[in-house]
Amino acid sequence: MSYFEPLSQAERPGGLEGVSAVLLAGGRSARMGRDKAALPFRGTTLLEWQVDKLRGLGVGDIMLSGCRYSLPGTRPIPDDWPGRGPLSGMHACLKRALHPDCLVLSVDAPLVPPQALTALVQAHRASGAAVTLLCHGGKWEPLMGVYRRELFRAIEALLPGKNTAVRHLLDQTGFETLNWPGEEALFLNCNTPEDYRRLQTLAGNPSDAPQ
Repeated sequence: MSYFEPLSQAERPGGLEGVSAVLLAGGRSARMGRDKAALPFRGTTLLEWQVDKLRGLGVGDIMLSGCRYSLPGTRPIPDDWPGRGPLSGMHACLKRALHPDCLVLSVDAPLVPPQALTALVQAHRASGAAVTLLCHGGKWEPLMGVYRRELFRAIEALLPGKNTAVRHLLDQTGFETLNWPGEEALFLNCNTPEDYRRLQTLAGNPSDAPQ
């Protein structure tokens, strides 16, 4: 059984033209053993898949955090504080975002439905919160959220310290959540070869997964 069906061009929701996107693609991929952004997925790569999803939502300002690759219509953004994890990538991108609201998304979660991202942005705008996170089954996802651009200053104060976890920032800022129903598999993060094999099976491409 496949938990995933891609949207046609006509079905894509759009409407996020006034949002910047931060696509986190600069991790070391130590547990995967290879660059996750370049992993094959449904005839393309995880990176290209996520960029295409964001374009389909109408996002014009797409920033690639720490990415080794460049894609047309995107902006590669290097970390100002290298080696400090995803918080460092978020800092560099928020600081350079063209819009006040920034949709943060990891490159290794390709099954997150575009409808969920649209609903997340709408909930964020309605709440007026500094951060709004996607939540499923009571579990919230720090790297699937909308962050206000000015939070780069709060992050900048944290980066010289020992605790640079995104959750440390959230402890300070607080956040709202949007609960999204549906299959738990849609929120799968692809961190290991086993995760990747499961991802490909869920997406209907088991033959693409490495053995």
